[in-house]
Amino acid sequence: MAAIAQSNKIFSSSSPPKEEEPIVIIKNITKRFPGVIALDKVSMDIRRGEVHALLGENGAGKSTLVKILYGIYTPDEGEIIVEGKSVKIHDPMDAIKLGIIMVSQSPQLIDSLTVAENIILGLQKYGILAPVSRVEEYIRKASKEVGIKVDPRVKVWHLSYTQKQLVEILRAILLGAKVLLLDEAITYLPLEEKRKFYKFIRAFADKGGSVVLITHKIYEAMDVADRITVLRLGRVVGTVDRNKVSIEDVRKMMFGERSAEITYERLPTSKPEPRTVLEVKDLWVIGDFGEYAVKGASLEVKAGEVVGIAGVAGNGQKELIQAIVGIRKVDKGRVKILGTDVTNKGTKYVRKLGVGYIPDIPTRYGVSLDNSVEENIAILPTFTKFYINWGKIREITMKLIKEYKIKTPDTRTPVKLLSGGNIMKVLVSRELTVATKLLVAYNPTRALDEATAIKVRKIIKEKAMKERVGVLFASEDLDEVFQLSDKILVINSGKIVGVFEAEKAKREEVEKLMVM
Repeated sequence: MAAIAQSNKIFSSSSPPKEEEPIVIIKNITKRFPGVIALDKVSMDIRRGEVHALLGENGAGKSTLVKILYGIYTPDEGEIIVEGKSVKIHDPMDAIKLGIIMVSQSPQLIDSLTVAENIILGLQKYGILAPVSRVEEYIRKASKEVGIKVDPRVKVWHLSYTQKQLVEILRAILLGAKVLLLDEAITYLPLEEKRKFYKFIRAFADKGGSVVLITHKIYEAMDVADRITVLRLGRVVGTVDRNKVSIEDVRKMMFGERSAEITYERLPTSKPEPRTVLEVKDLWVIGDFGEYAVKGASLEVKAGEVVGIAGVAGNGQKELIQAIVGIRKVDKGRVKILGTDVTNKGTKYVRKLGVGYIPDIPTRYGVSLDNSVEENIAILPTFTKFYINWGKIREITMKLIKEYKIKTPDTRTPVKLLSGGNIMKVLVSRELTVATKLLVAYNPTRALDEATAIKVRKIIKEKAMKERVGVLFASEDLDEVFQLSDKILVINSGKIVGVFEAEKAKREEVEKLMVM
C-alpha cells in the first residue's frame, strides 16, 4: 500500500523544485516495420516534474515510441536510460518495475467487474496487495478532487468513457507510476472533461511525477505541456519550451509547407435541393442506463445540405445518430431515408440506401482490427455484391491511401498495426466513398491531425455541393460545427432546442442554448 499512501498526496498544491537530471533519456531509437521506418534515430529526454507533449500528425511515430518505452515493441537500434542506468525493456512488466506506465485511448477494463475490483485486479497482477476499503477510499477522494465522479462499487459497464479513462489513470498511479505515458488517452474526451484531466496531470507533475502526453492536437500541448517534442515521418523535428513558441510555430514544425493549407474560415454555403434525404420525426430513444436520452427530436436534411448538431457531450447526440443508422433501437417516432421508413430496420438495410456512417470511436462500430486495410474496404456491400473482386478492391484501396495519405506499408497490412489516426483515415475514406445519398457522422474528425481534419471537412462540403449528398453530423467541437454547417441544430438534454442558419448564427447564442 506504499504506492497508495504516496499517491494520495498528488493533489497537494505545493510543488517541489524540478530536477535538471532527466528521469528518462532516449538515444537514437530506430524501429523498422515491413516496408516502413517508423522511427529513425529518435532522441529525447523526459524530466522529473514536467508534462512533456509528444506531438505529430497521424503516423508520425508517436505511439511507436511510447510502445517501445512500455515494452510492447523492441527497438532495432538505440538506447533507453532510466534514472541514470541503461535498461532493456522487454515487456510491460519491465516498464512497470521502472515506474513507466502507459494509458491508451481504449480503456482496458473488465465491464462485468466493479471499478474497485478492476483496480485491485490490476494491482495484484503485479504483486501489489491492496485492501478493498483503501482502494475505494482513494478512488472517492481522487475522483472528487478531479471533478469526475466515480463510484468505486459500480460496475464498469455503467461508466462513461471519461470515467473509464480516469479509472485507468488512477490504476497507473496506484501501481507507482513515475512516468505516466498518456497515448492519445484524452483524445476522445469533450473539452470540459479534458480540462479536468489537465489539472489532474498538472498536480501529478507538480509532485515530481513525469507525464508524456502523446497527441496530434496542438492546443492540448499548448494548454498543459512544459515542453513539446515534435515528430514528423519518424524523426524528431525539435523540442521547444511551450511558453516560448506560438501555435503557428508548432504547426509549421508538424506540417512544414502543409501548414499553409490549414484554415478555419467558414466553408462555402451549400444550397440544398427541395428533396428530403433524411426525416426524423418525434424520436424517442433510450440510453445506456434505461432512461430517455433522446426526447421527441425532429429534424430534416435536404439533398446537398450539411446539418451540424452542436451540444455538450452526453446530451443525446450519440444516441440520436446511432438510432438513425440503425445501431440503437427507436422507442417512439420515425426515421425516413429517401422517403423509406427505416425505423428499427437495422444498419444493413440503412447502408444499402447509400448511407455512410462515421462513428467517433472507429474500433467499436467502424473497422475490424484483425483484418487488413483492403478487407475493411471490401466489407461493405457498396464495394462487394455477390463476390469479391479483389483486384478492384485493391485499386480502390490504393486510391484512398494516396488521397487521404494513409500511412500503411501495404493494402494487406492488418489495421491493428496502424496508428489511431490512420485507422480513422481508413474508416473516413471508406465512408465518404460509400455515402452516395446521405452521410451521418459523430465527431467525424476528432482522431485526425489538424491538416487531415481540415481536408476531411472540405471533402464533406464538396460531396454536399457537387454530389448533392445530404450530411448530418454531431460534433462537440464548436469550431467544426461553424466551419462546416449550412444549418446548425442545438441539442440539450435530448431535445432540439435551437435551429440556426449557419451564416447568421451567433456563437454566443448557440453556446447559451448548449448549457442552459
